Amino acid sequence: MFEYDESTELYTEDLGNVIVTCDEIMDGFEELAERMADIYAARLDDIADFLIKEGISDIYGELTADEIKDALGVPTIDIGNQTVTYFDHTLDEEHIISFEYDDKELKGFMYLSIDG
Repeated sequence: MFEYDESTELYTEDLGNVIVTCDEIMDGFEELAERMADIYAARLDDIADFLIKEGISDIYGELTADEIKDALGVPTIDIGNQTVTYFDHTLDEEHIISFEYDDKELKGFMYLSIDG
């Protein structure tokens, strides 16, 4: 169940393996949040491959897909803006890693961003 977080001004649902957020709760978002948690686990290999293809090694050095998956930690999936963000990854303590996806099946990854 989504709860409003005043510090981020987002509705947040912690599902254990993912945190799902949105700025407003739309019809069907509760079910979508649960589905995204399941889909994320199934798509993690594809996410690691996307990060490698998009040049995460340019910042963090050569990494295998397994090393990336181990380092990412719990993602925050914003289902309103269709972004996946890693605030607490273990690759460093300075950067936030995020990317966009283009559908409700967590496919079509694009626009890797490493900010810090």
